[in-house]
Amino acid sequence: MKSYILLFFILFGTMSFAQPPKRSQKTHHPKEKMMNMPAENIATLMSKKMTLQLDLSEVQQTKVYELILESTIKKKAQRVDHPEGKPSKEQQFERQNKMLDDKIAFSKSMKSILNDTQYSLWKQQNQMKKKKPKRQ
Repeated sequence: MKSYILLFFILFGTMSFAQPPKRSQKTHHPKEKMMNMPAENIATLMSKKMTLQLDLSEVQQTKVYELILESTIKKKAQRVDHPEGKPSKEQQFERQNKMLDDKIAFSKSMKSILNDTQYSLWKQQNQMKKKKPKRQ
């Protein structure tokens, strides 16, 4: 009798932890929500977040908004022009090279808009975002 009870507890314990519960179809990753928004809304939200984090002035806020809007429009255009299937090595190199050039230009523009302390804080925040573990 004791062996049956022990067997029951072992089976019940393993069955309760066998599979994780399925995620709801309604919960999406935040990036997926942002991809469906218009570029103006994304630029508005991101510039307001940066205003709160970096204490931007009105002039800085408008310049950051315009810069983010321009960057978002470019990124959306690149997503639309994305070819179907696996790109060749040359296409992949060109795409990565263009992306890095855009990041360098964005960083230079941010440096011209922000003062030294704001720029260093912005760089730190970007580094923290890169180091944050990604959820699946």
